[in-house]
Amino acid sequence: MIDIHHHCLPGVDDGPRQWSEAVELCQMSAEEGIETIIATPHVLRGRWRTPPRAELEAKLADLQSRIGDTPHLVLGSEYFFAHDMTEVLRSGDPIVPLASGHYVLVELASHAVPPMLEQPFYRAQLEGWSIVLAHPERNQVLQSKPELLASLIRLGVKTQVTAGSITGAFGPEAERAALDWLRRGYVHIVATDAHSVTKRPPRVREARARVAELCGEDVATALFVDNPRAVLTDVRLAWEPDVPYSTESAGFISRLKRLFSK
Repeated sequence: MIDIHHHCLPGVDDGPRQWSEAVELCQMSAEEGIETIIATPHVLRGRWRTPPRAELEAKLADLQSRIGDTPHLVLGSEYFFAHDMTEVLRSGDPIVPLASGHYVLVELASHAVPPMLEQPFYRAQLEGWSIVLAHPERNQVLQSKPELLASLIRLGVKTQVTAGSITGAFGPEAERAALDWLRRGYVHIVATDAHSVTKRPPRVREARARVAELCGEDVATALFVDNPRAVLTDVRLAWEPDVPYSTESAGFISRLKRLFSK
């Protein structure tokens, strides 16, 4: 399996603090069947300093040398959304696209959805980026308004649901949303969002088994292997189910596209 959202670099955010913790986290990932990790330190969040890319690459190489060949580590980041996202991406720093391709992992605050979110997402896509929305099932607004998430997917946004949400580790509301969206075809990728071996471990086997039971083995393979591999190799996702338009959302998407085509 390939984990596209994982906080394994030590001393850069709320992931492991010490090298020994980072090594143990990667070793646990390998035991769970994870062969490749995209390390995704937080960027542009007030709580933590945003290290320069060269520093992150050096830490990644150091961690790889400590754990051996498996899991294989590549660099990315988790960007905390702001409306100037396209301008920040254009500058080339500090956002690191996943595996240095065109997929960008973006997170929202857990309690809100910013107004006019669609515009910067659509603008970024016009410039060649593909937005992967991190753990939307843990967002309180999206939990109660799945049509809002559906409208983002129709716009081209991809979704990454946390494995722990599927198994109930993030509470009943996140679990309910995750399972509902799996049935609806709103989920493109499942990842661990691992932070530690105790509070936020990289557990995926149980989540994959539950997805296979709910949606079938083909869907489980797509969400845990094929689509993450597409991100890793920077190609189009292998599995993207259609999300039907409602009349209201179709009109909105048409207006948005007309706005940015002028």
